[in-house]
Amino acid sequence: MKKIVGIMAAAALAASAFAEINFGSWNRAVFVPFAYDGDTVRTLEGVSWSGTNYGGAGVRTGLGVSASTENAGFVMDFHNNPGDWGSEGIGLGDNGYVWVKPAEIFKVAFGKIDNNWGRLDHCFGTWDFWRFGNDLSVGEGFAGVERQKGTGAEFTLTPVEGLTIDYQANFASGNDDQDADYNGDGKSDQFVGNARAYEVFWETASIAVGYQADFGFIRAIVNGQRAGYNKDGDSVVAAKISVGADITAVENLNLKIGATLPTNLNGYAADGTTPAGFVKAGLGADYTLDAATIHAQAELAVNPKEIDTDNSVKLGDLGFRVGAGVDYNINDAFAAVVDFRYGTNKYMGESNDALGVYVGAKEKLANASFDFGVMFGKNVGPSVAPTKDEPFTFAVPLTITASF
Repeated sequence: MKKIVGIMAAAALAASAFAEINFGSWNRAVFVPFAYDGDTVRTLEGVSWSGTNYGGAGVRTGLGVSASTENAGFVMDFHNNPGDWGSEGIGLGDNGYVWVKPAEIFKVAFGKIDNNWGRLDHCFGTWDFWRFGNDLSVGEGFAGVERQKGTGAEFTLTPVEGLTIDYQANFASGNDDQDADYNGDGKSDQFVGNARAYEVFWETASIAVGYQADFGFIRAIVNGQRAGYNKDGDSVVAAKISVGADITAVENLNLKIGATLPTNLNGYAADGTTPAGFVKAGLGADYTLDAATIHAQAELAVNPKEIDTDNSVKLGDLGFRVGAGVDYNINDAFAAVVDFRYGTNKYMGESNDALGVYVGAKEKLANASFDFGVMFGKNVGPSVAPTKDEPFTFAVPLTITASF
């Protein structure tokens, strides 16, 4: 009898020492019964972030699994994207990692980590529906303020209240060429087991320092880059530095301010064919009234104008992208949504300027939303990303978003 009681007591102690396994699900599906591409009326289906440039890519149904105690945990999610970019079936999603807290102010995580801490976001309108082509529905990583991420290790330090220092070393960067062979051995350098330490800890790594204050959240992000070359052809350490702020000091007003600057404006390659990037700056605003929220944003890019034979880059080509929108709550169940976007070709890297307009409505359900509307414009799809001037196009997207 004592043995049985001892076993039961041990089982109860073990149960109290471990967290329960948590399950959740997030899903997004878009069906477009009518989409005119300037020549043919088509029917499309996909996820919202495919934009109007894709059809039949499958919808996102996802399952997230996690567990945690005071000092350890894991996060893993699965995505089912039938036909999504040629990959069918269920697979690992954005996350698959385990973490521990060796100390109250220090956290360590290993695995595939969708690390967006510190990223500057300004998302509204079509970002949650069928996004415009040509990346016109900008939202995440506003003004280039975003993190390199992938599979590797994350170290997070919170030494004082409000201050966070977060560093992630990556085998595969979400913002770089994951199949690159830098060392010339015929293999990808950036995957686990075949990466030089310098690549993992700098070239595809990211460090972010942020502070949450009464007036808002400010941060600085440094993303390491492949070694660049100066005008003499010598290799130099390269990085992209971003600063951003969410200012909430004014009641009902949320300002997003950000800028990104590469430390080396010359090419990654000695021949100067791959420029290190360009300067970006942006301002976004969201103002909430009684029944409406007004959105506005503007982004400016200073692009390379000329790459000389000595590999030096001259800036000068200016591009911009602007957007505006309104969400108006008609009642507790329905809201009207309007979204306007315009971008120049010198901002987006395409051959022509792009214009997009969306007018629609949202039905708000208990754990889901159903969105329907009309979108139209030039050089925003629905087609393959245009290399020539696209005619007037329109689409009628229907969007389901559901969480469980």
